[in-house]
Amino acid sequence: HLTAPFCFGNGCDVGSGGDPVVPWAIQVDLPDEAFKQYGHAHDVTVPIQYRGNARTLPFKDATMDFVYSSHLIEDFDDWPVVLEEFCRVLKPGGNLVLMVPDHKLFREAVANGQGDNLGHKHEFSVGELTEWAVKRGGLSVVEDDLTKINSPKDYNILFVARKNLPKKITVAITAYDRIDLLERCLMN
Repeated sequence: HLTAPFCFGNGCDVGSGGDPVVPWAIQVDLPDEAFKQYGHAHDVTVPIQYRGNARTLPFKDATMDFVYSSHLIEDFDDWPVVLEEFCRVLKPGGNLVLMVPDHKLFREAVANGQGDNLGHKHEFSVGELTEWAVKRGGLSVVEDDLTKINSPKDYNILFVARKNLPKKITVAITAYDRIDLLERCLMN
């Protein structure tokens, strides 16, 4: 699978629909009644562990090696708030992995007969999530491009960003300090 190389370690699939990106992903999806109303393209294949809201994930800060979400954040007007929540639970070095529709190509697909998704509040363009990540800071973008899985007209954008590791603090020690330190160590 296209996204599986970025989904290793402990992680979650937000909006999985009961079909997680990798078998070990913790699934987070809507409460039962809302899940039934939303409708999904497939049956639930694996029990969903947490029912709730993408704006308030049930995990402690910096506990996930990856957060994956496919075709979910476009359903939020406040998608940056949702992404902040995803970043909150990511460990430093963890991957934020998103699949979103490209606005232009999705609209072309709809014009050519594909069913529309009236739940979309915001469709993206390549580079838009990179702009968000740069503005936010603390993330290094790994990928932000069309997947072109099925054809050049495929409307999926794959976005992957890695949460930066904390900056290391280095202290310069002069030659005099090293000699002093060495002498103190040897005397004890």
